[in-house]
Amino acid sequence: MDALVIRLAGIKRPETKVFQQPEISIGTLPECDLHVDADAGMLPVNAQLLRISLGSGIYRITALDPAVAITRHGEVAAIGDPIHDGDTFYFGETGIRLRIFALTEKMELAETLQVGTAVLAHARRATLATTEDNALATQSGAVAGRAAPAPRTDIALVFVKQLLRELVNEIPRRVLYVTIGVIALIIGTIVYVNTLSFLEGRRNNREIAKLNETVGAVSTQMNRMRDEVQKAADQSKFVLGALSAAARIVENYGPGVSLVYGTYTFVDARSGREARFREPSETSNPIGPAGTVNLSVTGTGPPFEVEFIGTAFLVSKGVVLTNRHVVQPWIDDPVASIIRSQGYQPKLKDIYTYFPKVNQPFALKQLDVDRTRDLALCSFNHKDEVLPILPLDEGGEGAVSGQPVVLIGYPAGIEGLLARVDADNRLGFGNRRNIPLLQLLNELAQRMEIRPQSTQGHIGDVSAARIVYDAQTGEGGSGGPVFGANGKVVAVNQAILPGTPSNFGIPIRYGVDMLKKHLPETEATAKAGAVGPTTN
Repeated sequence: MDALVIRLAGIKRPETKVFQQPEISIGTLPECDLHVDADAGMLPVNAQLLRISLGSGIYRITALDPAVAITRHGEVAAIGDPIHDGDTFYFGETGIRLRIFALTEKMELAETLQVGTAVLAHARRATLATTEDNALATQSGAVAGRAAPAPRTDIALVFVKQLLRELVNEIPRRVLYVTIGVIALIIGTIVYVNTLSFLEGRRNNREIAKLNETVGAVSTQMNRMRDEVQKAADQSKFVLGALSAAARIVENYGPGVSLVYGTYTFVDARSGREARFREPSETSNPIGPAGTVNLSVTGTGPPFEVEFIGTAFLVSKGVVLTNRHVVQPWIDDPVASIIRSQGYQPKLKDIYTYFPKVNQPFALKQLDVDRTRDLALCSFNHKDEVLPILPLDEGGEGAVSGQPVVLIGYPAGIEGLLARVDADNRLGFGNRRNIPLLQLLNELAQRMEIRPQSTQGHIGDVSAARIVYDAQTGEGGSGGPVFGANGKVVAVNQAILPGTPSNFGIPIRYGVDMLKKHLPETEATAKAGAVGPTTN
């Protein structure tokens, strides 16, 4: 071993020192390396009590004061005994003791480590001992009958652990017993209080459980009453919302619902000549009493023309959606079927659409028709008119059975429009039969008297092909928008179910598919279309 750490304890001011010199003296002499106060334990004055010397790499006892009974681990120390790591020397019955720790590597002390009154700063390893020194240390270890100890990798850590043990041993027994008693008292008090709290808590828990049962029953009853009140409030809110929604829909989107007017005639399939009445007559019926067709390309009467009215609504700028049978009214018409059986083909002459708050009609151009779904897409020159585009329920969320609907259109045709004209504005409409229908419509448009009607109802049934509802409509209402509870168009009004108060419409998703297919084309048409004629 190359150095020793010696801890002096059992005195008022214990101290610890590190020694690297070959000879270490401990005693009451002032010049001793480790000085012990003679008064601390009735030791001889000015005496060297113990001397330790290094030889052949091992520290040994080289001097003892016989007046002091120095023992080590219960045995009397003797001159020549080697010093081992962890040895504790007791100086008789004085209570003074030395604890020795061996340092097996050479150390260079840069600072001091102070524990209590001792100062031990960090030590850094110097160069390892030479091979010769290691050999001598190994030989000396063999002579002493012990193997040389392995070098320590953390001397400071070991030292601190041993030092803590010494500090604990120095605690007076009385203080230790008092401390243990106080801790036991505290623990007992805690256990006692917790036991009382547990018993009281268990009793309180029983009372709380009973109270919770009572509160739970009351809460359940209150929740039931709250649900009933909320249900009634929701129903009232739903009814009020439905009533106010209809007014908002008509106000916001009514100007985007237009009246469709048109005329068509018949032409001979072979010559292309227009069909006329065989002779001048006051009747407008092309079918004679015997069921014969009173038309001919060589007739002398006026050309046979058919006027029609329907409804359409704006789905994009310059684009309206309606029924196919509105823009091709000869479809499923029994009179037209008889005429067509005679070799005549229908020919559309004119078709216009009238929007509320617009004083002139727009000429329509057919973009596409869906023969299966009875839908038609038409375009017109939108110009700079400000018209609302109707929102479409593409996902079908608004088509739910039992939900309210609002139907907008022109179900009463020209008669419905004239009936709503104020008495002060009816001047000129007195003899309706003597005025051509187109002239009447243009006059109504000039006076801003073209306004759609709205009816309300509920959805009765929803299927993939149709939506059934009970909102009232009529012949001119075909092609009108059917609004759902979400404020969007869910269907296109198509027909009346015979013998029932119900009507049915075509789900709007089919119209959306047509619109998406022609959207670029409709935008171009909206810029280049023509405005319909005006008449006096």
